[in-house]
Amino acid sequence: MNPFQSFLDERERWFLWTPVFMACGIAVYFALPFEPSFVYCLASPLFLLGFFALRRFFFVTPFLACLLAFSLGFNAAQFETHLIKKPLLDTKLEPTSITGNLIRAEALPEGARLTLKYPSIKDLPKEDRPRLIRVKVRTAFSDLPEAGTRVNLWGPLWPPADSALPHGYDFRRQAFFKQIGATGLSYVELRERDSRYSLRFFWDGFYVMFEKARRALILMTFDRLSAPEQAKEKAMTAALLSGSQTAIDQDTMQAMRASGLSHLLSISGVHVSMMALLVYVPLRFLLALFPWVALRFSIKKWAAGASIIATSLYTLLVGADAPTVRSALMTALVMCAIIMDRKALSLRLVALAAIAIMLITPSAAMGASFQMSFAAVLAMVAVYEKQLDVLLKDGWALTEKASAPAPHRLAPLWRHLKDIVLTSLIATAATTPFTLFHFQSFNFYGVIANIIAIPLTTLWVMPFLLLTYITAPFDASGWFIDAAGWGVKGIIALAEKVASWPLAQIYLPPMPSWALLSFLIGGLWLCLWQRSWRYAGLLPIAAVFFYPLTVTQPDVFIAADAPIWAVRLSDDSMAIYGKREENFTTAQWRQHSGNPEAHYFSAKHLPEFDKDLFCDETHCLYENGAFSVMFLMPPPKGQEATIAPPPACPTTTVTVAFVPMPPCPQTIMIDQAALAKGGAHTLTFDKNGAVRIDTVRTEGHLRPWFVGWRMR
Repeated sequence: MNPFQSFLDERERWFLWTPVFMACGIAVYFALPFEPSFVYCLASPLFLLGFFALRRFFFVTPFLACLLAFSLGFNAAQFETHLIKKPLLDTKLEPTSITGNLIRAEALPEGARLTLKYPSIKDLPKEDRPRLIRVKVRTAFSDLPEAGTRVNLWGPLWPPADSALPHGYDFRRQAFFKQIGATGLSYVELRERDSRYSLRFFWDGFYVMFEKARRALILMTFDRLSAPEQAKEKAMTAALLSGSQTAIDQDTMQAMRASGLSHLLSISGVHVSMMALLVYVPLRFLLALFPWVALRFSIKKWAAGASIIATSLYTLLVGADAPTVRSALMTALVMCAIIMDRKALSLRLVALAAIAIMLITPSAAMGASFQMSFAAVLAMVAVYEKQLDVLLKDGWALTEKASAPAPHRLAPLWRHLKDIVLTSLIATAATTPFTLFHFQSFNFYGVIANIIAIPLTTLWVMPFLLLTYITAPFDASGWFIDAAGWGVKGIIALAEKVASWPLAQIYLPPMPSWALLSFLIGGLWLCLWQRSWRYAGLLPIAAVFFYPLTVTQPDVFIAADAPIWAVRLSDDSMAIYGKREENFTTAQWRQHSGNPEAHYFSAKHLPEFDKDLFCDETHCLYENGAFSVMFLMPPPKGQEATIAPPPACPTTTVTVAFVPMPPCPQTIMIDQAALAKGGAHTLTFDKNGAVRIDTVRTEGHLRPWFVGWRMR
C-alpha cells in the first residue's frame, strides 16, 4: 500500500481535515502562556493570499490550506478574546449595595439564582464593573419580579474561581467568555428600583421577552406538579422545558450522572433534533393530505423551513446555551441540505457545522460539551455514512434491513432495537476518552440505561413538551405537562435503579493530554479516511488503554483562598481538613483522585489516625515515606493578617500556612503569599526522592482571564 497514492486517491476527503487544523489553532492559542500580539491576525489574510496565488502548484496547496485553517482558528480565538472588554473581579468585595437589571432567574432547591446585567456596585469604579454578575437570593422563585426589572440587593461578591487544582477545569476562563465577572450572595430580600434608562438595545429586549416566557413555563410546571411526591419530576420537567437544571436536587443529579443519563438534562442534540423531527414529519404529512399543494410544491422543503424556524425559537426559549446553539446550527444545516436537494447527513456537513461554530465561538472548542457532541456525531456518521440516506425515508432506521433472524412481524422492532444499541455503543466509545479526561469517571451501565431512556425521551417526553409549548399561550397545557411528568418520573426511577447497581460509576485516573491527543489522532484518522489505510488509526487508539500506568496521583492538595487541604493516606483513603464535610473544591479533589473514602475533620474535631497523619491544636504532621509536610493550624478569626512566629524553623520537607510566614531555608514554605501568587497547589512525592509542586497559576503566565489582568 502506497500512502502517497492513498492520500491522492482520497482527495475529496481533504476538506474534512479543515476543522481539525482550526481546532489545533484554537488549542495553541489557549495553551500560550502570554497574550499574543494582534499582529498575528495578519496571518489568515496572508495565508489566504498565498493559497490563491500558489494554487496551481499541486504539492504546495494542501500545506497552505492546513496553515490557513490553523491561522483561522488561532485568529478567531484572538478576536473573541479582544471583543470582551469588561473585566472580572480579582478580589472579594465585602457586603455592599448592588443594583442591576434582572436578565435571568433560575430556580434553586432553596431560593433562586439571578443574573444581573449592567450592575452598579457601590465604591467600585465604572470601568472595573463586570458586564454580568450572578447572585443567589433567598426569595422564592415565584415571588421574583419580572425580567427586565431594576433590582437592588446587599451582599458580598466573589471573583470567578480559579481551578480547584492544577491542570483542572478553568472556571475563571469559562466565566470570562460568558462575561460573568462575579458571583455573590444577597443577605437581604431584593427590592425593585426605578430604572433611569430602559433596556435600549434590541437584543436585550428580545432576550427579556423569551425570559418571561421561560419563567411562565417553569411556574406553570411548578403549579401543575405541586404534590410533595412530585418534587423530583417537577424540577426535571421544568429543566427540560426551560433549559435550566438548577432546581434539580443533588441526589437526582448524581443518579443521572452515575447511570449515564445526564446528557438528557442538557438541551442539546437529542432534544433539538427531536424538536425538528416533530415539526418536520407531521407538517410534511399534513401537507401531503392536500393534493393541490403536494403536486405543485416541494412540501419537504416547506417542512424543512418550518423546522429551522421552530428549532431557532426553541433554542432561544431554553436559553441559547452553547450546546443548544451547536445542535441548532447542525440541525439547521441538515434542513438546509434538504431544501437544496443535497445529501442531508454527511461528514462534510459535520465539518461545516464545526467550522461555523469555531469561527463564531472558538472558546467552545475547549469545552467538554463541544468535544463530546462532535465526537459522537462524527463517529456515528462515519459508521453509517453509506446508509444514512435511508434515515429520512423511513424516519427511524439506520440500516435497510436487519441481518439478525427474527419473526417477520417483529423484524422492524428488532431492527430499531439493534440500531439503538449500536448507536449507543458507538457514542459511548467515541466520548469515553473525553469523559475520562474531563470527569475521571466511566458509566459502566450507560448503554443499558440509554436503551430505555432515549426511546422514552424521544417518543414520549419530547412530543408532550412540544404540545406544552404549543398550548401554553392558550392556558391548555396542563394535561401535557402531566404526561411529560410521567415520562420524566420513569427516567428518574430508571436512573436511580441503574445508579444503585454495583460498579455503576467507575472512577479512573485522569487521562493525561498525550493520551487524549493519541486518541484524537487515531480516531480522526479512522473516521475521516475511507480506504484501508484508515485502520492505521487503531494503533494510537490502542496506546490509550495503557495510560493509567503512566499517571501519578498527587499526594497533597492545598486550596488557595481558604484553610482547606487534603492528604492521601496509606490505605488509599483521603483525609480532608476544612470547615464542613463537603464543598465544591473537595469534591473536585476526590473526583481527581478516583473518589476514595474521605475522612473530614476540623480544628474542633481532630482525627485519631494510627499513622500517616498526626494532629494537635497547633499543627498537623503528614508523613509519606521519606517526606513530611507540616500544616500549621489557622489563627483565630480576626488575627489572620499577623505573622505566625514559629518556635523554630520547621525541618519538614514542606510547611503549609495560610498566614504570612518568614523565610525558612530548611523547608519549602507555602504560605499566604505563595498561595495568593500561585493559587491552589498539589504536592506529588517521587520515588526517586524529589517532590513536585504544581500550581494553578504559573509565574510569568498572564492571560486576559487570569487574576491581575485588566483589558485595555
